[in-house]
Amino acid sequence: MAQIKFTKVELVGLQDKLKLFQKYLPTLQLKKMLLQTEVNKAKELVSSLQSNYEKEKLITKPHAKLLTDSTVSDCRKSLSIEKSEIKYENIAGIDIPSLQEVVFTEPDNAILYQPLWVDDAIIIFRALKTSYQKILIAIEKKEILEKELRIISIRVNLFEKRLIPELKIDINRIRVFLGDQDLQAVAQAKVSKAKILQKSEEIIA
Repeated sequence: MAQIKFTKVELVGLQDKLKLFQKYLPTLQLKKMLLQTEVNKAKELVSSLQSNYEKEKLITKPHAKLLTDSTVSDCRKSLSIEKSEIKYENIAGIDIPSLQEVVFTEPDNAILYQPLWVDDAIIIFRALKTSYQKILIAIEKKEILEKELRIISIRVNLFEKRLIPELKIDINRIRVFLGDQDLQAVAQAKVSKAKILQKSEEIIA
């Protein structure tokens, strides 16, 4: 920390800075609380999506075996993701991704003469891949929130444990110094006054 000057100007400057920090700190603390809440929600969401994904995987297993049937045409293109539409929402001042839709590639020609269950299988596998994309976006969201929470936590600790306490100490040191100066000035004034009175009395005498 920069060396302080034991002057009234310095005192006023540090007092103004202290008021500013004390005014700003509650905003940081509130943001920290909000982010902590959002991080907890994000963790729960990831856990829930992963659990659902594992359940959906069990449903697809029978269909996965059927797709190896030689009478079934290659459906891999129908399961290829063309794009994922992401929307960003603002949470505590930061942009957070949210999955809106997963768009799959459509075959150039409709798959003809396939067993009826093929369409159902494609729907199921697309749902599974969509669920996986949701997990990826949810993890990204959680990581962004956790990173921001760490930054805000560091700032809160900096204000609470260093900047504000150090300012209070410096302000107190300057006050004590200036107070001592005032006492010394008063004492010197009394001494000077006493000497003047003494000289006056000597002249009169």
